[in-house]
Amino acid sequence: MSHSGVLCVLIRHIIVVLGASVLLSISLALNAEQNQQSKPQSPVLKVANSHAWRPFSYLDDNQQPKGILIDFWKEFGKRNGYQIEFVLTDWQDSIDAVRNGEADVHAGLLQSPERLAFMDFGTPLFSIDTQVFFSQALTGVSADYVLAGDTDHTVGVVQGGYEEEFMRTQFPNVTLQLFRNNQAMLDAALSEEIQAFVADLQVANYYLYTTTNQNLFVPVRHLYTEMLYAGFAKGNTALLNQIDNKFAWLDEDTKRQLLNRWVYYDVETVYPVYLLPTLFVFGVIIAISYIMLLKRTVKQKTRALQAANDLLQDQAITDSLTLLHNRRYFYQCLYGQMRDIKGITLMVFDIDDFKAFNDGFGHAHGDEVICFVAQTARSLLTNDAVVARIGGEEFAVLQYFSSAERALAQGKLLCNEISRQSLGLFNHPSMPVTVSLGVAYYPNGMPHSEIVDADKAMYQAKKQGKNRAVLNVFD
Repeated sequence: MSHSGVLCVLIRHIIVVLGASVLLSISLALNAEQNQQSKPQSPVLKVANSHAWRPFSYLDDNQQPKGILIDFWKEFGKRNGYQIEFVLTDWQDSIDAVRNGEADVHAGLLQSPERLAFMDFGTPLFSIDTQVFFSQALTGVSADYVLAGDTDHTVGVVQGGYEEEFMRTQFPNVTLQLFRNNQAMLDAALSEEIQAFVADLQVANYYLYTTTNQNLFVPVRHLYTEMLYAGFAKGNTALLNQIDNKFAWLDEDTKRQLLNRWVYYDVETVYPVYLLPTLFVFGVIIAISYIMLLKRTVKQKTRALQAANDLLQDQAITDSLTLLHNRRYFYQCLYGQMRDIKGITLMVFDIDDFKAFNDGFGHAHGDEVICFVAQTARSLLTNDAVVARIGGEEFAVLQYFSSAERALAQGKLLCNEISRQSLGLFNHPSMPVTVSLGVAYYPNGMPHSEIVDADKAMYQAKKQGKNRAVLNVFD
């Protein structure tokens, strides 16, 4: 066969192979497209929130969504077959995104009368505490004066946040300075542009405890404890029911697991980079100290015995249910030098209709109500106040006030906050937890060491309708 004949045969074979390859490629592509079309697509759920609300939701250095709420919704998508797309922006913009249909659901926000006008709320997620923070420059300034608008100090809040609405409603005379997000507000605080702000305790602690800035802030007044809810555009009932029905897995144990998981994998962002070297040096110091202390065994045992005695003494003056001081400690203070202080104030209050809680919901629930009242009172009073449980559902407070009016204002605050916070905590809205409170104010010191004066004022409060504070001044 000639060379030209061999070449023609070879060319024909090549053409046949190429044609078969092309047909095979086309066939594979068509099959892949058909398989892709036949495969069900996961629905996309767009979830909005703030991009600067650490540790709940934020964008990290690589602009990736991170935070507690981010993990909540990722877990939701994983369990229910959703593709979750996060829309993280400034706080007000995140709410507008849900209202305008740019996002399907808000990851988590608080209910308020204003928001109920344009949003519906679904599954409760977890509660947050919000407080007023003062810088060291405001040491000695009364939080009451600032919140009453009696000073020139402005208070920072996040624009569009629940804190702004709460402050405008509860403290209308305060001058507010608005910030687009928490990052901007905390940056302004640490750079001394503002000396007071309102923020969620978890958020403020995250920023304040991870900074090396020395302009430290401390919480001076608890404002509220409220629940975060998933938020939907008003009237989007179908989506709200659809999402709510898929949250049955979110029990308290799962919430704790998700929170712990986030803390562990994000530990480098929570703690400063110099923590590990510091811990290493500290460990070396501890090891050396331990070797030295081994030679002083007798002294160690003596200290251990002293610590045990201190613990027993502390238990002897502590109420085991509420962890407040007990009746014994309170009367020790009353018999001591505190009653000689000018302006000393004695408050006595008990829970209204407490028997109804025990009879209607059981004694375990009654104990929960007692603990709630104790914790709320302790959070609203200053550290120098002596707070004690002196009876079954009866409490007493010994504290200094510069005037009778301030003493009465503190008593009214206790009554109002206990009643308000109980509505969101207990499942009996028609029967809030209330207290009747008697205030005995002694401008020149107490002439005796008994609680009878405050006790009489408390019973006056009960006769006047309960859930109120009554003041008696004793010159």
